[in-house]
Amino acid sequence: MLNNRQEDLSKVFDKRWKANHNDDVKLAREKEKKFMNRMFGNNDSVKVKPLTPGERASNLQNNINNAFSGQRTANVNNIVKKWK
Repeated sequence: MLNNRQEDLSKVFDKRWKANHNDDVKLAREKEKKFMNRMFGNNDSVKVKPLTPGERASNLQNNINNAFSGQRTANVNNIVKKWK
């Protein structure tokens, strides 16, 4: 049992090369990625550019305004419910 601890270097190289160059795993990952993209409607071909600070600020302001208008509508509805 102790004699087999040292393996031939070619066997060690083959094992590591196969582990690092396993095309079956790569193909399986690609298939899974394609399936998930079809399932959830993602499209990898469309490149999304990063937002500029001005665009981020305007998006944040729009989100704040929408949240405020939604809260205002809820408050008005609560007042109307109390009067009915």
